Amino acid sequence: MISVSEAASALHARGALKTRREDYSERILARVEAMLGRPPPGDLADFYAARITSVAAYDAIMPVWNSWVGWRTPIERELGQLLDVEALPVFRDKRGNLFGLDLSIETERPDVYFFERAGNFSKPAWAAGSSLGAFMLLLSDYDRAYQQNWPAGWEARIDPSIGACLRAPPPWRVGAK
Repeated sequence: MISVSEAASALHARGALKTRREDYSERILARVEAMLGRPPPGDLADFYAARITSVAAYDAIMPVWNSWVGWRTPIERELGQLLDVEALPVFRDKRGNLFGLDLSIETERPDVYFFERAGNFSKPAWAAGSSLGAFMLLLSDYDRAYQQNWPAGWEARIDPSIGACLRAPPPWRVGAK
């Protein structure tokens, strides 16, 4: 399994990663831990420590702290959109859908799932990655794969474990694009 830091390094080399200059990861982790009522998975801690703001055209979701004004976003509302279905949003697409980190099983590297706004985020529509690091690599290729009409199952070449995600099938089994 690829780690968040390995994925971030590869994405940075490709120019597909944007990061925040300031490091408020400890403050962010404390805020998210208070929301969850438990320590967040290690992948999420690594994600916040990497200060990622976007991968390709996809914006990251995390509490934003500003030393001048404090918390800049109503994060409890945004992060809370998936807490009822035991997931934590980590990225959004341009259509209001969310990619969420699975919180239903306590593990250091949880799966990532796609949640549709049209379905009121009520359940995962498809598996988006077997870990946050693997998901980030897949995320960087989604638009190109769609535009170039890559064959169904291309995701398994990057993330061989995506088919083993427990809460939803991989994207090629549900016809996701």
